[in-house]
This record gives sequence, structure tokens and C-alpha cells, in this order.
Amino acid sequence: MAPSLDYIKCPYCSADSSSIWASENGFNAVKCSFCGFIYVNPRPSQALIDSAVTTGIHTETTFEKSAFARRVPAKISFYRRVFSKLYSDLWSSAKPISWIDIGSGYGEVIEALSSLAPTGSCIEGVEPMQYKANYAISKGLKVHNTYLSSITRKYQFASSVHVFSHIPNFRSFLQDVVSILESKGEFYLETGNAADLLSNKEVPTELDLPDHLTFAGKKHLIGFLEEAGFEIVDIHEVRRDDLLNFLKNIVKKFLRRKVSLRLPYTSNHRALQIRARLLK
Repeated sequence: MAPSLDYIKCPYCSADSSSIWASENGFNAVKCSFCGFIYVNPRPSQALIDSAVTTGIHTETTFEKSAFARRVPAKISFYRRVFSKLYSDLWSSAKPISWIDIGSGYGEVIEALSSLAPTGSCIEGVEPMQYKANYAISKGLKVHNTYLSSITRKYQFASSVHVFSHIPNFRSFLQDVVSILESKGEFYLETGNAADLLSNKEVPTELDLPDHLTFAGKKHLIGFLEEAGFEIVDIHEVRRDDLLNFLKNIVKKFLRRKVSLRLPYTSNHRALQIRARLLK
């Protein structure tokens, strides 16, 4: 039986004109003719998206696709360096903080933040996929196995690391973020800038459709955040097309996975690391 699909307008500007930007796993990612935002269209129905988010299994592809991924211990030291630099003003104080990582997966970001935070801080995560949440909990981490919309307490800080593309309605998601932040609370957002690229060939990894539903550019991310009441404190742009990524892609190509082989340090693709603060 064919999967249930929904045809949508551009999630950023609501325009209804687009062209195919890339195809993968039987799905098309289209680029808005007006604002350049990239999104899967048609995309799986909301019921299928919700099922994949909680179970980790995509049944709408031509083959059963898993979104379990794996725990990557190297992320802990990597994000410790990222947050140490981007929030250097925060760690110099001995005052405890409260922080929730949204879409916390196996908990690597929580571990990185916990190693930096002053004694007495509350560092938590929220992860709707039961398998990942249970793993993180088994490691002694405080993770809520639910959606962000179910969280009722307030935090000073929130983060979302490479979760953007999984979210079908980012405006609604940001409303939930705002609702759990204290006044003048801060939000860290990290995702790629695929919509800024001339071609999908510049993306240094698989697009992973339809697990990834949307792809933004720098202007879209700033636009979303400012519309939700945030001001931009800082933005770092980090290359992802290094030699290690190139070598990994050679292996993926050998395994017949859909990746582009491009010489290291020749792509305009960047991971955008954005620190934002509520104006009120």
C-alpha cells in the first residue's frame, strides 16, 4: 500500500511554487522559487512523521529505514569545545544554571554541558524516541522521553543540535521553545546551511530524506528566530567538508550510499552555530 503523503506550501514563506532540488529514497526535496527554502514535498503524513520520531523506524520509504543512528562519544569533547568557546562568559561564573537540550538523542550534548556547568546546575534533555531516551537514562542522564510541548518547567537555556531538519513546523517548535524559557532566556541552534548552496552536490553527507524534512539557509534561520522574539548574539560557521569526511564518503560510495564525492575544503556548506537570546 502506498504511504500517506501530504502536499504542502513552503514552510518559510507559504509560497506554492518550487522546483526539484534533490531526490533520495523515493522522495523529492524542492526549493521554493521565492525564498529559496528547501523542503520535502510531498512529505509523509503527520501520523507517519510522529511514528518515525517515536519509534525510529520509517515505514514510508521503499525499504524500512532506521533513524536510530548511534552514540558518538567524540561528540562529547567536540561540543565541550564548542560551548566552552561560544558561552565563555557563562562558565566564568560559579552560579548554577538550568539548560535543556531538545532532541537530545543519546545524550552527548548533555554530557558536554554537564562537564562545563557550575556545581548545582540542572542539565536535562528531552527526546521523543524511546530507544535513544532509554539509553541516555541508563547512563544516568536526566532525559524526558516526550515532546518539548509536554515540558512545563522553565529553563535559562535551551539547545537544539542538528534537529532542525527533522521538524515539520519550525515556527510551532519555536513557540514551544519560547514557552519553556525564562525571561531573556537563550537558545542555541545548530544546523546546516543547505539552502545557501548552489547545488545539493555541495552537501558533504547524505540528505537522508524523508527523515530530514527541511533545509534552511542563514537568512531563514535568522528570520525564524527574530520572528519568534529572539535577537542574535553570535553566529559561528564551521566547515564540514574536511579530509575525514571525504574519506568517510569514499567508504559510503563503495557501499552504494547516495553521497557526492567532492575534494575537501571546496564546498560552501557550513554548520551554523547560532546563539540567540529572547528580547523579553
